[in-house]
Amino acid sequence: PRSRGLGDVYKRQEDNSTAISEKLSAKYVSGIEDITGKLDFDFIPTPNHYVKFGGSATHHTYRPGALSFKLESDGESPLDTLFGSQKETSVEYDLYMEDDMKFGNFKANVGLHASGFQVNDKLYTSIQPRIGLRYLMDNGIALKGAFTTMTQYINLLTSEALSLPTDLWVPSTENVKPQESWQAAIGAAKTINDKFEISVEGFYKQMKNVISYKEGASFFNGFGTDWQTKITQGEGEAYGMEFFLQKKKGRTTGWVGYTLSWNNRTFSEINGGETYPFRYDRRHDLSVVVSHQLNDKISFSGAWVFGTGNAVSLPTARYSTGENGSPWDTGFNDVEVLGDKNAYRMSNYHRLDLSVEFMKKKTKFERKWIISVYNAYWNKNPYYLFAEENGAGKRVLKEISILPIIPSVSYSFKF
Repeated sequence: PRSRGLGDVYKRQEDNSTAISEKLSAKYVSGIEDITGKLDFDFIPTPNHYVKFGGSATHHTYRPGALSFKLESDGESPLDTLFGSQKETSVEYDLYMEDDMKFGNFKANVGLHASGFQVNDKLYTSIQPRIGLRYLMDNGIALKGAFTTMTQYINLLTSEALSLPTDLWVPSTENVKPQESWQAAIGAAKTINDKFEISVEGFYKQMKNVISYKEGASFFNGFGTDWQTKITQGEGEAYGMEFFLQKKKGRTTGWVGYTLSWNNRTFSEINGGETYPFRYDRRHDLSVVVSHQLNDKISFSGAWVFGTGNAVSLPTARYSTGENGSPWDTGFNDVEVLGDKNAYRMSNYHRLDLSVEFMKKKTKFERKWIISVYNAYWNKNPYYLFAEENGAGKRVLKEISILPIIPSVSYSFKF
């Protein structure tokens, strides 16, 4: 099950005569529960063929989102109310078969995946062929290529507003079609002196029936309405290249991985039909990992990660209207005008994780102490944006961080 809490929001009121106090708390929860049965088989008819086949059935229970309010007041019974609680159930079926084949320097993996998804009276079916090829050249360079088709019945619905992110996992239904995609990749890899491995790969992915909230819609508005009325479906694409360098032997090992990619969405009802970056479009993604074995008992490791900030939509104009929509009314409301969809970026994400391991081996047992630090230099990575007015009456944006430096100690014992 997955869940996300907004924490508690408190409101306290007192009057001088009765000293009555009140406390209001709010919590947001989203989750999935699965019950799965699975059966897999391996079959090796000859040394050059490795066949795998099997199937599974999964019963899904979805709770796309619920917002709970609880009010406690002195001298009165607590009020506990749940809004937006919706329960969806479905059954997913899978069958697959694949064959790993080897012919000299040439290897291939050829497979077929079939799936079905039953939700209420609607049954979706899909046939998905997949193929992966690898050829080892005489100079030690391995050439790789793959083509895959996929169907996904569980959809990620992401809120792209400034406030706290609310990712929901929602099912395909009679009105929400499954997501379909195909992906092609081609690359090359080479091992140097049995110590270093270097690889480069390019990929392209095309997606259909991806989902998003309609313009101005979110989970937090329209309580009591079906979430399906708030979403729209469109197309997406992702493409880019990956670079990987690894040192596999010696006292000091590690790797460097870098990905340059684009992830875009297109909906007829959003951004005037123009293509825009997905919230989790990450132009640059870099990881550097180093591990050093000081001796048989002590080792050190560190990992540094960097990623381009999430794409966000920001208001570019604001005006005031009266309560009845007229600027001459005495009561005024502020109306914001958003710019292009996801045209701005939050600050880049980066952090350093460090750890040291103390190991002791005996004839009959092995024990380890691991001391680690997450986000060692305490970088305040942004989680969401918050807008407020400063003392000069101007609206400013603040980036909110939720994970500071986190030390930890762990112990393991194996015999």
